[in-house]
Amino acid sequence: MGHKVLLLATLLLVPSMALGIGGGMEGDSGSVPKVIYTKPADGSALDLTGKERIVFEWQMVPIPSGNRETYKFVLFKGDGYQEVSSQMIDARTFRAEVPSDKFEPDARYRWYVKQRDAKTLVWSQYDSWYFKVTKR
Repeated sequence: MGHKVLLLATLLLVPSMALGIGGGMEGDSGSVPKVIYTKPADGSALDLTGKERIVFEWQMVPIPSGNRETYKFVLFKGDGYQEVSSQMIDARTFRAEVPSDKFEPDARYRWYVKQRDAKTLVWSQYDSWYFKVTKR
């Protein structure tokens, strides 16, 4: 009976370890800090009248323990996955720019930025921020 319990415990534990389920394991995206966004603010309305681009910015900290390899910026139209822009950004750059002709008046957009740990090559988790575009 004792061998069956040990075998069952091993079968339950090994897949969860292989998948990185659980906290504190190397390769866990929770160990890579989320990027902190600054603008455009979540829920804001942006008037693009006369503007050539929208600038997206985030803070330079926090840095992953293995140092930062790169950022990935992604912008979608609406709540779905209609991608407007996707950019790999240098680890020392804290902004992305998207030309204003990529945006439609009265449309809603969603964006996020994540960072990659240079040592573990794991991406951070991220929050999505939304904004609406207007043109007069």
